Order: sequence, then structure tokens, then C-alpha cells
Amino acid sequence: MSNYPNMSYCQCENTLLALRQILTAMKEEGPMFISEMSHSELLAYRELFHACEDFLTVSEELEDELDYYDSERDRQPDEAQEWHDFDPEC
Repeated sequence: MSNYPNMSYCQCENTLLALRQILTAMKEEGPMFISEMSHSELLAYRELFHACEDFLTVSEELEDELDYYDSERDRQPDEAQEWHDFDPEC
């Protein structure tokens, strides 16, 4: 777990702040943002780019799964409806 810089309960909040910091620097510095990077920072920049693409893909998949789960749950009758439909003669 030492490779993870954020605690799970705040990882999205912290990562969002860090990404906003990067986006601000990119907008302010323009092309110099990339040209002045060290080799290791440039590699991390490229890896971050691909990680953002993966994030979008996985996020869409999770949202679709959640939508499916929610729609399945909504189609299940709740307990009150089950009692309402109960036929004691059965």
C-alpha cells in the first residue's frame, strides 16, 4: 500500500486537487509546460495522459454497471407491495 499516496476515503478529492494544479500550470505555461520537464517528469506526464484515458473508460463502465444495478433493483417489488399482493387463500 505504500505506493498509494492517498487514503481511500479521500483519494478522489485529493487527486482532483492535484489534477487541477496540473491543468492550471498547463494553461498558464502553454508549450513551455512540456518543454521544460525533466525526462522523468515527461514520462510521468505521458503515463498520466494514458491513466486519464483509462479512468474515463473504467468510469463509464462503472456508471453503466451502476445504472443496470439500479434499474434491476427498481424492478424488484418492495416488501410492502409483496404484502399488498399477498393472497391468503393461496
